[in-house]
Amino acid sequence: MYYPDSIVDEVRSRSDIVSVIGSYISLQKSSSNYVGLCPFHNEKTPSFNVNPARQIFHCFGCNKGGNVFTFVMEYENVSFPEALRILAERAGVTLPERTDSNQERENRGKREKLMVLYKEAAEHFYRKLRAEEGRRGLEYLVGRQLSGGTMKSFGLGFSDGSLYSAVKDRYDDALLAESGLFTFRESGGVRDKFFDRVMFPIFDQNGKVIAFGGRVMGDAKPKYLNSPETLIFDKSRNLYNLNQARRSRRGYFILCEGYMDVIALVQAGFDCAVATLGTALTERQAKLISRYVNRVVLTYDSDEAGQRAINRAIPMLHDVGVSATIVDMRPYKDPDEFIKALGAEEYERRIERAQTSFAFEMKFIADRYPDRASDPAKKTAFHREVAEWMLRFKDRLERSNYIRSFCETYGCDESEFREMVTEAMKKAPVRRPVEESQESVPVEHLNGDGVVTQEFGRKRAAEDNVLRSQNVLLSLIATNPRARAVVRKYITPEMLDGNVYREAARRCFEADPNETIDVAQMVSRFETAQEQRLVAEMLANDEADRTEDVKRAVCDTIQKVLMYYTDAQIEKARASGSSAELLRYTRQKASLVRDLPQKLRSEDI
Repeated sequence: MYYPDSIVDEVRSRSDIVSVIGSYISLQKSSSNYVGLCPFHNEKTPSFNVNPARQIFHCFGCNKGGNVFTFVMEYENVSFPEALRILAERAGVTLPERTDSNQERENRGKREKLMVLYKEAAEHFYRKLRAEEGRRGLEYLVGRQLSGGTMKSFGLGFSDGSLYSAVKDRYDDALLAESGLFTFRESGGVRDKFFDRVMFPIFDQNGKVIAFGGRVMGDAKPKYLNSPETLIFDKSRNLYNLNQARRSRRGYFILCEGYMDVIALVQAGFDCAVATLGTALTERQAKLISRYVNRVVLTYDSDEAGQRAINRAIPMLHDVGVSATIVDMRPYKDPDEFIKALGAEEYERRIERAQTSFAFEMKFIADRYPDRASDPAKKTAFHREVAEWMLRFKDRLERSNYIRSFCETYGCDESEFREMVTEAMKKAPVRRPVEESQESVPVEHLNGDGVVTQEFGRKRAAEDNVLRSQNVLLSLIATNPRARAVVRKYITPEMLDGNVYREAARRCFEADPNETIDVAQMVSRFETAQEQRLVAEMLANDEADRTEDVKRAVCDTIQKVLMYYTDAQIEKARASGSSAELLRYTRQKASLVRDLPQKLRSEDI
């Protein structure tokens, strides 16, 4: 642990989970809990549950769960110490100096220094743009019709190659070399990475400079030069202008290819514009987008490369629950040119008439078969490619709707096309929808040791039953002291399947016998995110809350857990060939069936 348990508990106790999660996603009261659409997977029916009494969350769709720290770690994609700092700042708790390993202290120190260095670099470039040295840069930006206010809000600057001279006395060369802002020659010389370029600071979600993009003003190559990845910058996890766009009230993002497109759109009133950072859209960026909006308007360049990029982006966005529409900017290449030529009002109209991703992709495929109307072979090839494209939809109804729409638009016999889709499924079983073949689809599974494995459908059933019963058991003993007292007469932690379950039971049994367990605190005591998720999953079970007969629930669960344990010991004895152990557990099983129910009925719960 980075911080004392007392500090962790103080931050947690001051961070009401409903309030914290409610600041990220929309929650609605449902009985004693709160529900909403899970931010970690695509769903249309809310399965994300927040329990204010236990201060934990659990999604019954993807099984993610934990306490307020776990949520911030998952949502913000940060480590536990970073989540703790975020929540501490929110709650007004001052964190003490913590004890890190030497490597952790070194990396943390580097990150802090790099953040300061990049802030100084941004200020340096900003000043240069407005000085004599930056006259060319300023003339270029003015020529691109950017106002002074726009340049200021985006922190635009100019690099004349003097940054190293400005900072070298305050930072050692080792850090400057790691920063990505300078090139160190083998001969000993040092030069700025960015020279004679207009500078675009790249901000993180919190508005701190973490990288730069630099653009030449003439025909030199490369036209754009971007910062390399560093300790503070991962381009696949960031988007240009996300820090401002996430506060937009438009309810969608306009996704562009370049910095100037974003700036032109924002200046024209489209404050929701963002751009990837010199690369095609990544899965991580798609997930990042899905945290803020469920709709994206794609405004990539209208050339062939831009159209291919749109075709790659659409399925990524679909997989994270974000719908996409595509703006037709013809006869202009990009949003910057379009806005200058036709203005913001016409661009707004183009957004309103934007093409659906389905229509775009069908046309994208159809354009590869221009002679399909006169060539039966090419027409068949076109239909076959579309049939394979349909396999991306795991939801049967959604797939059916797209099949119907395609057949109506392209004049294809629906029944025959459905047969073609079915044949395509048979040839690609790994892409077959979950509901059609539970046996063939790998499912992420968290076992009793808190380890993620890939299992196949029904093969998990037996293990699921064991863990489900253990979940109920842990939930009961955590929330009901009297139930805990009875359970510990019959069950020891060693009888449970999985190290995390055994440790959770051990902590419950060691707690004050007259008090309920602080569930959120227990979650914090487990080290890894997977372990915390598993503990939250077991303790999110509401059996103890909703059952009218707690005694019956306790008795049934004790019997199931003991029976699972005994059966497992019998199998081990058979495998090892130990006849004495086999006889012992066989007799114990008979006793469970014969005597245990009566013993449990006599218990006072």
